[in-house]
Amino acid sequence: MPPSPEVSVVVATHNMARFLPQALGSLLAQSLPRSRFEIIVVDDGSTDSTQGVLSRFAGHIRVLRQSSRRGLVASVNQGLKRARGRYLVRVDADDEVAPDLLNLGCRVLAATPGAACVVSDRIEVRNGRRVRKKVDPSNLYTLIACGTVFPTRLLRTIGAYRKVYWEEYDLYLRLREHGEFLYLPVPLYFYRKHARSMTHRMEERRRGWQELLSCWGVETLRSAGTNPELEAVIAEGAIL
Repeated sequence: MPPSPEVSVVVATHNMARFLPQALGSLLAQSLPRSRFEIIVVDDGSTDSTQGVLSRFAGHIRVLRQSSRRGLVASVNQGLKRARGRYLVRVDADDEVAPDLLNLGCRVLAATPGAACVVSDRIEVRNGRRVRKKVDPSNLYTLIACGTVFPTRLLRTIGAYRKVYWEEYDLYLRLREHGEFLYLPVPLYFYRKHARSMTHRMEERRRGWQELLSCWGVETLRSAGTNPELEAVIAEGAIL
């Protein structure tokens, strides 16, 4: 049996055959030696040409197929369950990553064993336009779910992702009790924003904030940073 990789990359996908080749191609172009990371693709009941796309990458990826759709959180957690790497990175099937994401993230985490994760700036892509977004580890709402490098064992210890709309904020809120959030001031993730994105619809975003408020309360959410959508929902007093 081959030795365990240093890092596992989990790509959960549902009907994203259009973008999947670019996502996987960017992962195979990493500066980290290929022997040191694995790519796990969780196909969440896709009905488009996803299986054909994945067959083109045979030998380079591990594929976990779910015959029926179970949802994003369940799919990511399935990938986490099967991950063999010391570290874990989540990448969405419609995004891409910079060549040094894995190399830099693993190096920084290895140098700071007690850290909870490594985050970096990102490039947001909409209609061909690219905008750099700086993140602030002290404001969790500037972070996104993907492109962050985590210690795999820590994710498992805190119970992985939970089934809430803002699953990334819920995860980061739990993670901050377990160590420092390290920051790389370089854009290492390319986040594609389009009409099919899960966070595109404003009404669903609003319900997501209500759900998070019900789970964590106003004081805890405000202690994690600032977000105008969150404040608007607080002002409405409409908490589930």
